[in-house]
Amino acid sequence: MAFRRLPVSTCVLEVERKFRSLAVHELTQYGGLPHFKSLRKLPNQIIRDSYYDKSSILSSAGAWIRKRDGEWQAKIRKGGNFTNSRFEELSSIDDIAAYIKRTTGIDGGKAINFGLQPTATFSTTRETWVADGEFHVVLDTMDFGHQVGEIELQKTLEGENGGAPAEQQKQEEMQIMDDRIVAFMSTYAWAFSPGEPKGKLTAYFERLRSQV
Repeated sequence: MAFRRLPVSTCVLEVERKFRSLAVHELTQYGGLPHFKSLRKLPNQIIRDSYYDKSSILSSAGAWIRKRDGEWQAKIRKGGNFTNSRFEELSSIDDIAAYIKRTTGIDGGKAINFGLQPTATFSTTRETWVADGEFHVVLDTMDFGHQVGEIELQKTLEGENGGAPAEQQKQEEMQIMDDRIVAFMSTYAWAFSPGEPKGKLTAYFERLRSQV
């Protein structure tokens, strides 16, 4: 008898906590106590982002639609707040279009930017380290001078019996991920500057208003 595996529906969960800046001149494995168990620096990236919205409907709903280096992405907030964020990420054009239609009523394809208007465009120099084998420590410096960092964990979650992951399943998994980030940042508190971080879009729009 042949066994046929049912297709599994998955989603990508991302949990992140922001920090204002690094508290050390250079992040190294032995830069403070306790030491990182491991620390690997990834190549620097230059990222070009354009964000899209329609009368702030999407951002008000906790969704960010962007074109990053030519590829469309959607980040849908699933809880938390600005500093402690939990997202489901969409990269499928069909999924993004369906979400935009549900949220705004606009039925537009990617050829017309899903019927949205650009709200912000900037470039980011991104430094990334992988600490203790799985925690991504990210430091972003935007081309308008602002800097902000974040600790990220990602997980691909599978649904049961071929179905999509249930909302409760997503929330429980993201809570576990967030608890682990809190413990990580507490353990290595020497690496991160205290103080309230400011997001890149907040800083971008503040700069625009100051120029008016």
